[in-house]
Amino acid sequence: MLIQYFADIRLLANCSEQQLSTARPTLHSLLTELAGQHGAAFQKRVFDEGKLSKTVVIMVNGQNVRHLAGLETALKPDDAVLIFPMVAGG
Repeated sequence: MLIQYFADIRLLANCSEQQLSTARPTLHSLLTELAGQHGAAFQKRVFDEGKLSKTVVIMVNGQNVRHLAGLETALKPDDAVLIFPMVAGG
């Protein structure tokens, strides 16, 4: 499973991407594991009171998880998970 980080989330993860050899059953379990690896600041950035933070966009194979099953989105070993900060502009 390929995990890619962008912008300030890349700084929190201290890498631009990482490869996991085994799948995690859900996005929630993956993010919990990544928070354990990358620390409290990463956890605070992706979670908000146990829910997916509104300040991040997470794509699994090109689809926003908010249009899938959110934190309960099922993951497979060959998935690509991209984690972006929410951005706005004009």
